[in-house]
Amino acid sequence: MKIFVVIVTYNGSTWIRLALDSLRSSTAPCTAIVVDNASSDNTVDIVRSEYAEAVLLPQRENTGFGIGNNVGISHALRAQADFVFLLNQDAYVTPSALGELAAFLRDHPAYGLVSPLHCSPDLNTLDPQTQGRYLQGYAPQYLSDACLGRVQPHYDIAGINAAAWMVRAAAFRSAGGFDPLFFMYGEDDDLIARMNALGQKFALLPASRIVHLRAKSPRSKVGLPREIWALSERARASLLLDAKLPGGSFIGKAIRLLVSGVGLPMLQALVTHNWKEALAYPVATVRILLQLRSIATSARRCATAGPHYLDI
Repeated sequence: MKIFVVIVTYNGSTWIRLALDSLRSSTAPCTAIVVDNASSDNTVDIVRSEYAEAVLLPQRENTGFGIGNNVGISHALRAQADFVFLLNQDAYVTPSALGELAAFLRDHPAYGLVSPLHCSPDLNTLDPQTQGRYLQGYAPQYLSDACLGRVQPHYDIAGINAAAWMVRAAAFRSAGGFDPLFFMYGEDDDLIARMNALGQKFALLPASRIVHLRAKSPRSKVGLPREIWALSERARASLLLDAKLPGGSFIGKAIRLLVSGVGLPMLQALVTHNWKEALAYPVATVRILLQLRSIATSARRCATAGPHYLDI
């Protein structure tokens, strides 16, 4: 099994050794591909000087999580990968994880993706964000079985964040890579939906585990306008996912966008008094409105099979 591991980095010098050291300890041989999104720290120097076995692909600018992964995925597919594992820069794998995940896909041809159990801050603690955002809604049977001590080998699941995905190479060739319309947030949910539409199932493998530290690169203090803009990025991802749904007229999508992006957030702010988020949604709405035709073009492209957004 030819396994490539793609790690997109941005000012990740604090954690990159932990991630790459864990790959060195993997019982399943793998090739690490580090795509650096123009870090201003010494991430690139660390990889270049200490991990000669890794493929280093430094970028000239920070193009975001999805496009960065597309660069690494494309390299892996050109190198005839059987499986591509996506790993966050602030995460690390157990020695057996890669082999277990790849073996599952090898033995279960109906599945295009498989995820390990995401733990944080250590292997004995379930990642709270994964539990709250994904497992409670998408895998309640697993949580029930875990409480009762009867965990099954795998569970079908509608999604988990892309901090640790093992993906069959054929699934990428069929569904393509991450949509570049997404800079950060939502690109994983979009790709899962596209793979699912093409018949690729997604599984959770509870016995296989990774640790996702949920760390963030240090940032300087920003003013209110930049804070609103940053908040609008997550809001934009949510609105963009809805705008890419098939069906509906241009006018209908625009009306739904105004309701979801302006009306409802303002009403919610009257209750929560979270006016920063309320302001972020209209900013995101304007950004989506200006891209509706590009979004429609992307939706039509993604409705067909093909290596969209990948250079292979």
